[in-house]
Amino acid sequence: MFISTKPRENMKGYSWAREDYLDLLIKKYTMPEEILNGCLWLGEKETDYKLTEWLLDALPTLYQQDDIIFEYNQYNQKWSQKSCTLFSPIWAISDLMNIEIWLDTIKAWDNDSYNHGRKEWEWWWVALGVEFIADKYNSSDLAKKHWKVAYYSIDLKDNELVKKVLDKHYTICTGYDGNSTYNNDKNKDWILNGTTFWKSTYWHAVSAIWSDKYPARIKDNYKGIKYNIYEVEHEFSEIPCYFNRGYVFTKVAEDALEEVKRLNKMRTLTENMIRDNSEMRKLTNDENYKAKLHEMNELNRKKVSNIEEQLKRYM
Repeated sequence: MFISTKPRENMKGYSWAREDYLDLLIKKYTMPEEILNGCLWLGEKETDYKLTEWLLDALPTLYQQDDIIFEYNQYNQKWSQKSCTLFSPIWAISDLMNIEIWLDTIKAWDNDSYNHGRKEWEWWWVALGVEFIADKYNSSDLAKKHWKVAYYSIDLKDNELVKKVLDKHYTICTGYDGNSTYNNDKNKDWILNGTTFWKSTYWHAVSAIWSDKYPARIKDNYKGIKYNIYEVEHEFSEIPCYFNRGYVFTKVAEDALEEVKRLNKMRTLTENMIRDNSEMRKLTNDENYKAKLHEMNELNRKKVSNIEEQLKRYM
């Protein structure tokens, strides 16, 4: 696991969620940007497809046993130990399909990730890991035997939506800024009781699943260690070290994947137009132009609803 305490010294009060966080670190420590980008962060993109309650209504509740059947160990010597951004989505797809993804397959995917922008001495962004594993799975024999997958991002600070996703027994891929205090907290009784953990010394990708006692349960990517499957006592919105967003995989029929991608892209572009029009309305003093922008947004919102109705057919 990559350890770097220096970048967080005297940074209390700054959040990794700030858009200018990398710039702050570069100016404060004159660290090369490529080193900073090697640390694990979310890497959310504006073009991410968002999972909304509208689409969530279309997702069936999955069958999920209380016992965790398939476990994955990123510290196996057959692949890079800095591979949590691969194992989080691998485990999520395994949960979704109720299948085991074999070690040889994982090793091949891990090796191929270095041909797609990952470096051996680095972690990877969560979003890139999710995208890469989705593509590898969809082009594999596993997808031919089961279903293909699409993925959506979810706001982890939206407690109601997170609860609905987990209650349907979907797995959420995300990550957090950790340190020894975080580790000691969860290891003590297999429950993360605290909410604030300052001076992060590492970044880690994990998976969140449904819990019958607490808001969520965390599955870490280590096999055979009980406290790496632990409960979270508080909502993610109350724990600043957790990333703001996560990713959820959904099943898609093989012949429908391209159509789902097309519809998702249309939805995202239309939502971006709504956002841009709203921003322009704030800037203009022309009342006629404001009215026109409002009219355009009303039409675009109807388009989004229509697109989501079409998407429901494939989820």
